[in-house]
Amino acid sequence: MPWRLAMARQQAEPPTGAAALQRSNSDGGGGMAAGADQEARSVRCECCGMAEECTPRYIGRVRERFHGKWVCGLCSEAVKERQKREPALTVDGAVDAHAALCERFNSTVRLNPKLSLASSMRDIARKSCQHRATATGADVIPSACSGAGAATMARSTSCALPYV
Repeated sequence: MPWRLAMARQQAEPPTGAAALQRSNSDGGGGMAAGADQEARSVRCECCGMAEECTPRYIGRVRERFHGKWVCGLCSEAVKERQKREPALTVDGAVDAHAALCERFNSTVRLNPKLSLASSMRDIARKSCQHRATATGADVIPSACSGAGAATMARSTSCALPYV
């Protein structure tokens, strides 16, 4: 993703003497340097690509939590939910899975909503077929539910009748 490359170049700078002074002043010393620490910077989410204005301190906390990746609040909640559903998944794995989901969404839904609807309906039919096959204990027919023949669905006999 292009914004990931840009974000990799804009990694948080290590605190210098001035930044360390700003932190100590914001802890209770007051002064003009404390206001400089609250200056907002624009940062882009590594999952969805949304840009937000945040303070450097907040950006640092988020990157620390997500192992150097900046994740917006909405994606952060999605990552938490994913980890609740899959406890064995690491933070990096959950972020990568959510980023892949966002990329798939942005490459289909935003470009062609009608195609996305058809794709979603196909996925629902495929999952339903697999669920029925596992519930009945029958073997899943690869061409019917998934695999190479999944792009086309077999017609039932009622579809073959000509219109009158």
